[in-house]
Amino acid sequence: MRWPRSSTTTARRHVAPTWLSVLTVLCASCAVLPGESAPATAVDSLADVAAGSLLDTPRDFAGYPALSTLTAVSKTVLYRSTSGIDGAATEVSGLVLVPRGDPPAGGWPVVSIGHATTGTDSRCAPSTHIGLLGAVTTVIPFLANGYVVAMTDYEGLGTPGPHPYLDAATAGNNVIDAVRAAREVEPTTSDSWIGYGVSQGGQAVWAANERAADYGDGLRLVGTISMSPATDLSPLVDAMVAGTLTAEQVSLLPSVLTGLSVAHPDLQVTDYLRGTLYERRDVFAACEGENDGLESAIAQSVTPADYAPVDQAAADRLRARLTEAGVPGTAATAPMFVGYGELDRLALPEWTVAAVQRACALGDTIELREAPGQGHGILNLGSAPAEWLDGRFAGTPAPSTCG
Repeated sequence: MRWPRSSTTTARRHVAPTWLSVLTVLCASCAVLPGESAPATAVDSLADVAAGSLLDTPRDFAGYPALSTLTAVSKTVLYRSTSGIDGAATEVSGLVLVPRGDPPAGGWPVVSIGHATTGTDSRCAPSTHIGLLGAVTTVIPFLANGYVVAMTDYEGLGTPGPHPYLDAATAGNNVIDAVRAAREVEPTTSDSWIGYGVSQGGQAVWAANERAADYGDGLRLVGTISMSPATDLSPLVDAMVAGTLTAEQVSLLPSVLTGLSVAHPDLQVTDYLRGTLYERRDVFAACEGENDGLESAIAQSVTPADYAPVDQAAADRLRARLTEAGVPGTAATAPMFVGYGELDRLALPEWTVAAVQRACALGDTIELREAPGQGHGILNLGSAPAEWLDGRFAGTPAPSTCG
């Protein structure tokens, strides 16, 4: 398949491929679809509904014009998923896009896309924005190459309740159940699927890979591609103690703490944030593109005293919770392709390498690639990701850099 070339960024958001950069410019201020909101659940008890089942009638998605030329079906969906925190049944919104033309023998293959950080406020669901809050340029190449696209908004984005930001288990469940929802929308969809994600989404599809053998029963995962994944963010704590957080990491920190507080309501944000960084943490919850300048200004103005843990016990608690929420956790179900930027100042290269080493020790099959001179986000790794993906569908043995 053709693969999008990309540019990189040092911000917490991802940047669109260069060949579609004009779309990024046009979509920078994409508004919420007029009159659209997440539909109310139409069932009495979510616990009585199978994971991935649709909870309401799918709605037409009148999204970015480029999508309409590639899709035969474009629907926003509300589906049942499962919290990775307490196992509770949840409702999650998302998007299903079906390419034009006739499906191949065996049905359309599916890609479940884990989108990068779009904000932690409920308004920041990509499926409620025309340009998918920057994810439209990730979606287009897959549609053009004959994939049904399933993209979860993640729990708490577009639906009631808080968003458990960077809780890998929850996001992994959401990614898997999006595939099931897509198969309800389009009956000619295959049970074979891949996962593709960037940053937060890179973690989400990695977690989905780990959970696919059990939670993903009934589907056949071919493999996952994680670009600039947020793996295990526990090294942030050492940088907080040492006072060496990068500006990009400072911008991420309020959202990380907000996400952790969903699973751990006793977490005291004041144990870690002070001054403007604490008082204006709402700035960092805003949606993609809304407060980028203000975020950067705040991040550049803080001092190490504004984010230092109050004591060693607080540092140890945060480190343990971040490790628990991240990946790897268990052995993966299918092969993985993992890419990272040499100059990534958000999820540092050594963090990704260490996470892959731990996954290799669990027996995973991983091809790890570095993108020289590139930062955090979608990475330009040439034809390597596409060739790797084609090999998985062709049934050839997956390459591995483990060992």
